[in-house]
Amino acid sequence: MKYYKGYKYVVAETFSLQTAILGFTVQDKLTNIQPDGTLTVQQWYPWDGNSGPVLDVKSSLEASCGHDVLCDYINMGWLPGYLQPLVDQEYYQIAVAKGMWWRRARARMLAIRWYMTGKGAKRFTRKVLEA
Repeated sequence: MKYYKGYKYVVAETFSLQTAILGFTVQDKLTNIQPDGTLTVQQWYPWDGNSGPVLDVKSSLEASCGHDVLCDYINMGWLPGYLQPLVDQEYYQIAVAKGMWWRRARARMLAIRWYMTGKGAKRFTRKVLEA
C-alpha cells in the first residue's frame, strides 16, 4: 500500500468559492477552477488545515482549503508561479468573508506569505510512503 502522510481534514460536502484567479481552467479528480474564478472542491478532497502554529477555527477552514488547492495547482505547474501573491490574498478574502476579524486574517495572510517564501515553498512535495 502506498500513502501520503500529513492530511488532517477531508471535505464532507462539495463546495465552491469565488476567487480572483481569472482566465484559467484546471481540473483534477477532486477540484477544478473555471475561467470566471469559480473554484470547486469535491467531497473527499484531503487537506492539512492552516499552516504554522495557528489554530484551525471555523472562519479559516474554507480559506485554508481553498488556499491549499490553489497552491497545489501552482506546485503542479497548472497555474503560473507569479499568481502566488494573489493566491495568498485569496486566503485573506475568504477568511474575512467567513467572519474572521480583518486584522487576524491579514496577520495570517502575511504569515502565509513569509512561510511560502521560505521552507514552506517546498512543503507540497509529499514523500510517498509504503506500508
